Amino acid sequence: MANKMERRTFLSAAGISLALPFLESMTRTASAAETKAGPRRMVAIGTPFGFDPQSFVPTTTGKDFALTSHLEHLKEMRNDFTIITGLNHPSTGGGGHKSEAVMLTGAPYPDYSHNLHNTISLDQEFASHFRGQTRYDSLVLTTYNGSLSYTGNGVAIPAVSRPSEIFSKLFLSSTPQQANEELRRIGEGRSMLDFVGEQASRLSKKVSSLDRARLDEYFESVRSVEKQLQMSSEWVHRPKPKAPCAPPQDIKAPGEQFKKLQLMFDMIHLALVTDSTRAITIKTFGDHHDLSHHGKETKKLAQCRDVEIELMKGYASLLTKLKASKEGEGGSLLDSTMVLLTSNLMDGNSHSTYNLPALLAGGGFRHGQHLTFNPGFVEHVAKDIDAKTPKPIPATAPVATPMCNLYVSMLQRAGIESSAFGSSSGRLTGLD
Repeated sequence: MANKMERRTFLSAAGISLALPFLESMTRTASAAETKAGPRRMVAIGTPFGFDPQSFVPTTTGKDFALTSHLEHLKEMRNDFTIITGLNHPSTGGGGHKSEAVMLTGAPYPDYSHNLHNTISLDQEFASHFRGQTRYDSLVLTTYNGSLSYTGNGVAIPAVSRPSEIFSKLFLSSTPQQANEELRRIGEGRSMLDFVGEQASRLSKKVSSLDRARLDEYFESVRSVEKQLQMSSEWVHRPKPKAPCAPPQDIKAPGEQFKKLQLMFDMIHLALVTDSTRAITIKTFGDHHDLSHHGKETKKLAQCRDVEIELMKGYASLLTKLKASKEGEGGSLLDSTMVLLTSNLMDGNSHSTYNLPALLAGGGFRHGQHLTFNPGFVEHVAKDIDAKTPKPIPATAPVATPMCNLYVSMLQRAGIESSAFGSSSGRLTGLD
């Protein structure tokens, strides 16, 4: 049996440090399943307008569910994904489009007048447990504007919108001057934190026990950031992987959502296959707002469905790439990567923040099924399909299962000991 190696093993000689790619014998403290599949990763894809329920939601559940017109574009991957219906973000009933901000956090956003205090997003919680193991803790991407990712303080993380910039991050080496400049910035940040830490330490001797407890939390935050800065500095002079292709050409023309997404998915695949990061979010397909408010008008609804089909095709292409990339002991990159596609709205036409769409692929879960947590919703969709004149889907669900229950299951699947996240009431059943 081969000796186990640490993931961060490097070959060093005469001042040269050569990073090794992921090998089967690099296990950290991995479980047997993780050793076979490789380190756990996650990709979260968020779209702001949901999907037309009659085209997306299966009217049968379990393993033998019938593929809908949208899901037909995933038929080759049927056993690699689960469609989940009937999930909700509690206390977002009146949030409408602004509920995009809590798509991956689950923070309360009851209406537009609410002063949102956002919380950490799923990807950043995931990334916080694997800091320093890859060059980038996470990648935050978009094909139009805005971000799905939020820090522990609820601050939005700026998203990268240009594939060429991602390619540069992954493969293009910095000059010595650029590397030294990055080290200088990191060093300045560390010095500042040291100064703040000293001030806080002196202050703690002068305050009450309650304030001292609060300061202890602050100290822990300082130490956490210092650790992140130290890890960042360690990666500055490590060689990047060799680029497998030429840099991509950014698409600047409007109305090219699908082409932009395909380029981004190419970059996501490269980032994962080179183990440059293990947590990625991308906000996409936000250019069809008018079509999403089709009012059941036949032509606009058909055009909206065509746009949604493009997103389904893009999702299928990413899964296909990940499944074709072999890793570990006979496994694939998809086996170790959870790929979530979801939205903050059921669909743009209803503006409903209930019965949110969710597709989860890969990651070693039990797939090939339709899980519903609101059977009444599925029954209503089935009746609408059969009816000559579809009726509006109710905006409320009789049984509310938080979307964050799914997020807890994803964190636990990554080996993170988490019993709660956001608005969760537990873990999601049926995936194991």
